[in-house]
Amino acid sequence: MRGRVRIFSLLMAAVLWLSCPGALAEFSPRYEQLAAGDHMTLEISGQLNSLSTLSSRSLEIVNGWLEGLALRVSAGRRDAVAVMKNGESLISAFVERQAGYTLTAFQPSGEAYLTDPAGPDALQLIGGETTQLPDLTVLPALYMKAAPALYAALENYVTPKKVRESTSIKNANAAAFYINYQFPDGKFNEAWPETLEAILPYVKEAFKMQPDLYEDMEGLLRGLTFSDECRFKRFLDKEGNELGFQFTGKAERDGDKRKVTMYGGYTPGKGGYVSVNLAGVGSKNSLKGSLSVKLTTKQNVTTLDAEGSLNRVLNGRSTAYTLNAALKNETGEEEEHWTGKITCSEKEHGIKTAWTLSPDMTFTENGLEGDVSVQRKTGSDVTLEARIHALLTVGEEEGAFGIHSAKDLRGLTEEKARASALSELAPLTGALAPLAAELKEDERTLLLHELRTNAWMNGPSVPVPDAVEDSWIVEEDDLE
Repeated sequence: MRGRVRIFSLLMAAVLWLSCPGALAEFSPRYEQLAAGDHMTLEISGQLNSLSTLSSRSLEIVNGWLEGLALRVSAGRRDAVAVMKNGESLISAFVERQAGYTLTAFQPSGEAYLTDPAGPDALQLIGGETTQLPDLTVLPALYMKAAPALYAALENYVTPKKVRESTSIKNANAAAFYINYQFPDGKFNEAWPETLEAILPYVKEAFKMQPDLYEDMEGLLRGLTFSDECRFKRFLDKEGNELGFQFTGKAERDGDKRKVTMYGGYTPGKGGYVSVNLAGVGSKNSLKGSLSVKLTTKQNVTTLDAEGSLNRVLNGRSTAYTLNAALKNETGEEEEHWTGKITCSEKEHGIKTAWTLSPDMTFTENGLEGDVSVQRKTGSDVTLEARIHALLTVGEEEGAFGIHSAKDLRGLTEEKARASALSELAPLTGALAPLAAELKEDERTLLLHELRTNAWMNGPSVPVPDAVEDSWIVEEDDLE
């Protein structure tokens, strides 16, 4: 199940890429208004055209079963996910993150769980942690906002020097000169604490839709130490406007030393490029990512082309992700019409899985709504084809849940915390049982026969939850 959740998360990441503030503000005026809010809701429903494991009869049964079903995902200060049937919630989970805990509440059981804020929440414990990919599209806006504070902090420790040298930046204007901030022999360690405090508020705002990822990033950044020469190049155009930067140096955390190169720039209305390369020093560990974005406008049609990649090697395990997107937005007086193609792929253990989304959506007063054709390829074989109906709107924030009766899983090992959270599977499954009951006995038999894969039949068993003494009742005063 966890593998399927992880692969599905890549699909959702590509869909939710349409709701990342850095990518589409210039592409879509209507989207910029929507993204300015603190909460968004994405609701999807759909039908299968083909699935490699299902016969035509089983496909017909599944599509009948999917009729009226929808998945609703909300993101903001509080996150929520729900499975809906004809507009009514069958099961749902609600996640709220606070400084000392993460609260996850489930319906219909009404049970709630507290987990450590730095670790997985109870929903992730049940389904397996989803892959969190940093949204590189937010970096141009993040840099432009953070640049004054960043360089003001650096100038407290080093004297900048102006260098007249033209530098080309893909898709963006060329830099006429750069300002050099050079720190020899590990001296950047003196400037790093002040530099970090100067930029973190902007990083937090940029990744407000990915709070878990921000917490991980903050923890990583606070634990860094630097060695050898570290240098910033601040790229400016001939009028002195910000274009981008380059950072080079060596950074280390917990014994893992990397040679760091960050480079990029952006010009509003044209596009830009950003790359990050973390090459292991004394090891084969590495992380390399890049994103290229190009904007063109002709009459009332704006085109956005994007190419991205992320390659990671960690302790001998290699994973590669790619993103290719070509979107067109035809604007009218009252609405916008989006078409194009987005392909998101993952390659692990030599097997490549690629999801291709082809949207045909319209921005109206209700939000962004329309159909998305979906294809999955595993290797060279098409293993799934479907059509999704999607609606992206300004969401209403979920109400707060009480924590007085929450089960406290903080301080437990992840294995014990997962065993306790897995007790929630019974009520969740029970709430979905009426859906299976709608099927005739011969239909259920056929589906079970065709869905019995080796991964399903031979997957890991679920441990019996251990009793955790004095872990059930939590007083709210204790959390302040």
